[in-house]
Parts: sequence; structure tokens; C-alpha cells
Amino acid sequence: MYLSMTRKKASVAHSLTFLSCAVAAMAYYCMWNGFGVEYKTSDITPRVIFWARHFAQIFTVPIILGNLCIIAKSDSAIVVAVVGEGILFTLAAAIGAATVAPIKYMWWFA
Repeated sequence: MYLSMTRKKASVAHSLTFLSCAVAAMAYYCMWNGFGVEYKTSDITPRVIFWARHFAQIFTVPIILGNLCIIAKSDSAIVVAVVGEGILFTLAAAIGAATVAPIKYMWWFA
């Protein structure tokens, strides 16, 4: 925080980096407190689903990818494609975590 305050001009990349770290830190704090954690015992194999992690990834993955595209000075079409694919990747991982064994692997490898 001190290094960003000493800069004469704040950049978008620094702000996005801080935002992604703050969202991830809050999500992991929620998981530590037990909020956003579901214990599924009704399936064949009992498991724990950390919904707060998937919630954080839905926000942080597009921010990180957009940040990298800003740093690389990419075109807007490339930024939209990369961020959109990141959102699809994260949603597929969350759906795979909610489903049972043979089907979840299709969501994770798709």
C-alpha cells in the first residue's frame, strides 16, 4: 500500500491488482470462518465444497486476466475474449464441484 501511495500517478494495473488480492483475501477469510463452506454427505462419497473460493474466482480471474491484457496493451477484442473465457472456465469449475463423480470430470476437462 505504501508503494502505491508514493507514486505520483496511480495506474489502473495497480488498482486492479489490489482489488483482486482484496477479494481473494475476503473469500479465504470467509472460508476460515466457515461461511461459504458446504458439507455434502448425501452423495455416494461425502465431500466439502468451498463456494467462497468459486465466488472469489468468478471475480478475481477476470480481473487478473484483464490486468494482464492492460499491461500487454492488447486490443479490446482480445481483452473481451480472454476475460470471457476466464469466466466460462470458472463457471465450469463451480458446476463441476456441485455435481457427482462421472459428470463432474466432463465439466473440469471441458
